[in-house]
Amino acid sequence: METLTIEKLIAQGKEILSGIKSVPSHPNVIRTYSAYQLADVSVYERWKNVVLRFLSAKYHKDFLFPDFKDALNEFEKKHYAPQKMKKILGILESYTVIPASIVAVNNTNKPSIVINNKNNQSQSQEQSMAINLFLEAIKDDLTGRQIKELKEIIAESGNDKEKARNGIIAKVKSFGSDVAANIVANIITNPAIWGGM
Repeated sequence: METLTIEKLIAQGKEILSGIKSVPSHPNVIRTYSAYQLADVSVYERWKNVVLRFLSAKYHKDFLFPDFKDALNEFEKKHYAPQKMKKILGILESYTVIPASIVAVNNTNKPSIVINNKNNQSQSQEQSMAINLFLEAIKDDLTGRQIKELKEIIAESGNDKEKARNGIIAKVKSFGSDVAANIVANIITNPAIWGGM
């Protein structure tokens, strides 16, 4: 699959802009606004949703992200006016000029540049998601008392991981084979794991 970039999304947006045509009013009808039509509404809708997901993933805290969503709404409310699409593209192009996320600090209008190391942030998010997934799977099939017993085994083992591992295996087996099987099944059938298999 081709890597998605902001530049490719801008190029697609420019294609959509070039396909916008003015819709003349019907004879004997006075219209107080200009109306336009897209060459293909489904192409625009797909592009819009892909751009929203892209920006949500990379710039969801950026101070311009709400402006981008507002510009999309304006574009649709103003009957696909080309100048509104140009505003959308202008916001997207600003992300190519300054790719770092700019976040408003302390609810003021003064933005500050926040540069995140994407690898560390992504790795941290993945680890956090994996931990939450396992905790959720365990809590679904263990009682509070059983969880407490497992915590006691970990506390008693100190830094001896092998001792903790053996103790946990023995304790989970004592809960019954169905419990261990249910925990494993919950982990495997979680959408985040299932989709990667």
